[in-house]
Order: sequence, then structure tokens, then C-alpha cells
Amino acid sequence: MNKPRLHLLLSLCYLGGSWTLLLWLNFSTEPNLFAHFIAIPSLLLFTGYSAHQIIRRGI
Repeated sequence: MNKPRLHLLLSLCYLGGSWTLLLWLNFSTEPNLFAHFIAIPSLLLFTGYSAHQIIRRGI
């Protein structure tokens, strides 16, 4: 498997796993404004950016 395809696969696996866990956390915690509107959306954005960096630069 060539490097760009490997980085894409790794990035998608990382993104899928982390977003699944964050969405589970979002729906399993009790209602909290900070967690639901600030912390979890920020983590979703940061993991998306990290996945983008994996595709661009590799590990």
C-alpha cells in the first residue's frame, strides 16, 4: 500500500473512532452546557484538524 493511501486510511480510522467516542460521550453525559456546547464540539474540530494533518504530513 502506498503512503498517501495509508495516511488516508489511518486518518479515516482515527477520525471515525474518535468522533464515535465523542458522540457517545455527548449523549451519555448528563446535560451540561459547557460539555455539550463548548468542550465536545471543540474536540470534534481538533480531531478533524488532526486527521487532516495526518493526511498532509503523515504520522
